[in-house]
Amino acid sequence: MKEAVNEAVEVFFEDTLGYKLEKAKTAGSGFYGTSISLYEDGDEKNWYLFFKEDTLRKIAQVLLFEDNLNKDEFIDLLEEVANQIIGTAKVKLEEKNKNKTYKLGTPEFLGDTLTPTYFKPEKSMLYKVKNRTFLISMDIEH
Repeated sequence: MKEAVNEAVEVFFEDTLGYKLEKAKTAGSGFYGTSISLYEDGDEKNWYLFFKEDTLRKIAQVLLFEDNLNKDEFIDLLEEVANQIIGTAKVKLEEKNKNKTYKLGTPEFLGDTLTPTYFKPEKSMLYKVKNRTFLISMDIEH
């Protein structure tokens, strides 16, 4: 599942937005966060996506042709990005695993000042686009 999400991230940033995607080494702080569930044969996997405001502004410029988003619009954009990425992963998984059933949940906004320091590295992917980091993880430590 992690591989499908990684492929979906590449599709979203490189194919849809036209941005070069790189692996990052450190996350930093100051993120907007959302979670979304992806079900495989009824088994729920929660995905957590954290983006910096600058990254969301870059996405908004391409997708919405908008430079000035308010907080509610940032939340809507973040939830749509989660839908796009995890939804694409769902489609990729369905293509590879025709004997399994997949379902996508509804994104849930987590907050706007989160520092994602509690993620399991083996289940997380840290990226950089336009010199700004973002993090996607399948699980968190409670």
